[in-house]
Amino acid sequence: MKMLKGRLAEIEKTIGPLVAEAEGLRDAIARIDGNGGTATPTAPRGRRGAGGAGPSKRRVSTRRTPSGRAPRGANREAILKAIAGESKTAGQVATETGIGRGTVASTLTKLVNDGRATKASRGYQASSAREAAGGPRVAR
Repeated sequence: MKMLKGRLAEIEKTIGPLVAEAEGLRDAIARIDGNGGTATPTAPRGRRGAGGAGPSKRRVSTRRTPSGRAPRGANREAILKAIAGESKTAGQVATETGIGRGTVASTLTKLVNDGRATKASRGYQASSAREAAGGPRVAR
């Protein structure tokens, strides 16, 4: 057992720098491709995307800016579409859209303050289908 652990330590010492270099290259390729994150991680490296390890499962088909950020208003519209049919929690919206949970939660609060969403008994719901589609709001 001691021999196996020693051999494992040797291998990890040898390949550690190579793994780090491979991850750096993946990140560089992803940035060049406009992906903004690790293209294909070899192992989970901490929180990423919608509250979990690994790459986020972004379903929003919006282009990214050169800095890797979503275009202005894209998250808001994706969140409104997600809550248009039924009430959902911030975590459910984050999982569905691939947007970070913190971003979803703060955006939902802003949408409620703007009158474009309402707080349901559990979660949030768009105020009306017209507003959820991004149409003009009717003054009340």
